[in-house]
Amino acid sequence: MIYERGNNILKSSKIIAIALAAAITVSPFAGIASTSVSASESSATIASKKADMKSQLADIVQQESEVSAKVAANQKEFTQLKKDQVKLEKSIEETKAAIDKRKGKLEERARAMQTSSATTSIVDSVLEADSITDAAAAVIAYSKFQSADVSIVEAQQKDENKLAADNKSLSAKIDNQRSVIASSEVAAGKLAAQKAEKEVLVAKLANDEKRAQKAEKVAAELAAAAAVQPIKTDVKEVAKADEKTSTVAKAETKTENVVSVVNTSTNKTDDTKKAENKPAKETTDNNAGSVVSGVSGAIQEAYKYAGQAYGGGAVPGNFDCSGLVMYSYAKAGISLPRTAAAQYGATTRISESQAQAGDLVFFSDGGISHVGIYLGGGQMFNSQNNGIQTDNIHGAYWGEHLAGFGRIN
Repeated sequence: MIYERGNNILKSSKIIAIALAAAITVSPFAGIASTSVSASESSATIASKKADMKSQLADIVQQESEVSAKVAANQKEFTQLKKDQVKLEKSIEETKAAIDKRKGKLEERARAMQTSSATTSIVDSVLEADSITDAAAAVIAYSKFQSADVSIVEAQQKDENKLAADNKSLSAKIDNQRSVIASSEVAAGKLAAQKAEKEVLVAKLANDEKRAQKAEKVAAELAAAAAVQPIKTDVKEVAKADEKTSTVAKAETKTENVVSVVNTSTNKTDDTKKAENKPAKETTDNNAGSVVSGVSGAIQEAYKYAGQAYGGGAVPGNFDCSGLVMYSYAKAGISLPRTAAAQYGATTRISESQAQAGDLVFFSDGGISHVGIYLGGGQMFNSQNNGIQTDNIHGAYWGEHLAGFGRIN
């Protein structure tokens, strides 16, 4: 029947309307890898993906917590080893002083016996002895007296050698512990980067889910507006309908009116799409954290942690100097290596007169050992023993160890 041909056209209009509505699902997160949502996916499918991504994020958060605890434990052990080394070094110095004092007395006594009456007394003792046996006894007694002093000095020397060996062993443990901490920090840094990426993807999926829900609602409204009827499939009647061109013309006229209704609804869809752009962005910011890209964003991110205690890692609440720099710049879209020495190598050398806010400033203690974010005016923001704070790079300590400035390539 002609009625059926009209309904086929109405069905095509519905498909067009749904396709237009589905276009609303285009996300403002375009360009983010790892997760993609096609315009044809339903809100339920996207919700499932979001749940899976949240699960992955929870696993990363758990791993990050475990690694942070491990870094803290390793740092605590490292601190104790350093304290033990200080005690050993003090003991070595005390033993050396005692040995030197004992040696001085022994040398003084030997000189006195050679130049004073003490020597005469010994000679007299030998000469005045009633027998060779008595004379020998006097010499042996003197020799034993000297040997006792020498034995004490030798015992002290052995103690010093043992302390030195213990210190060498302890130094090896400290170096190994430092490597363990560095390895844990690298792992923590990678997890932090993965966590940040997953947070962005969860926010993206949440946004896409809302858009899909909006699109599905709009599609339903468009279908209702088009007053689509159940489609019949009588092929013979459709063939007869094709022969009645005049009636077809009337059906097409009716269809044009319906399409006009669809177009009106589609325009509303465009308005709806514009109105949704701003809320979608706010959702992203709330979930992933609003961070300005570039060095200014890195400085803003670093300031969030002002006042926190110095740590041994690269995650909030446990930052060391290079960890704070790497994390803050990563949040602003800039990738840097993990350690201060590696960051020094990854930047271009510039003079202090060329340095600007956002450049890095490095310090040396027998090698690049500290890094801060240069703020200009001789000030830097850094994580040091007193916590995360602003310091004068020409201060009493920093000025003596200033190694230079680096600009991120």
